[in-house]
Amino acid sequence: MKNTIVCMVYCCALLFAKSVSAQVDTPILNFEKKQLDQTPMLLGRCSISAFKHEPYNTWFQKNYAAHQIDSQSINAIKPLLKKKKIDLFLGTWCGDSKWEVPRMLKILEAAGFDTSQLAIVCVSNETDLYKKSPQGEERGKNIQRVPTLIVYEKNKEIGRIIESPVVTLEKDLLSILRKEPYVPNHANLNN
Repeated sequence: MKNTIVCMVYCCALLFAKSVSAQVDTPILNFEKKQLDQTPMLLGRCSISAFKHEPYNTWFQKNYAAHQIDSQSINAIKPLLKKKKIDLFLGTWCGDSKWEVPRMLKILEAAGFDTSQLAIVCVSNETDLYKKSPQGEERGKNIQRVPTLIVYEKNKEIGRIIESPVVTLEKDLLSILRKEPYVPNHANLNN
């Protein structure tokens, strides 16, 4: 009987640990590595401020400033973001990430999203580490295209935007937050 109770407690602890670890929870490193052509890339968990420094600021600032916020959608998004967590996977070497990530971050800022609930993870483009990060934050998350923005509620994924929006970033995010039927681009990709 005692072994049964210990086993049940252990299984419950494992299930709890798995549900709690749904969102990325590794330290922010802002790790930079030179690619073979000597171009730097960020890898692993990063802060927003890492994109505000050379050489990343050239594309980040330009695309952040260029995005015109859909204020009507932002007003609807704002209350729905409460108690949500977001993982954002990207490659600083990736054209889609350079375009979409500054826009995604501008939208989250305009909606007043608590950035302590945002995990930004940069992945590699090297052959043996393709779409992987040094700390393995991508494991179990089916990251095959970047950028990928994943929204969580109570540590459970409720939706994701893969590579680019279906309609617009604001409208796609709003559909996810409202739990409306939403199928992201490249949804048919599997591990």
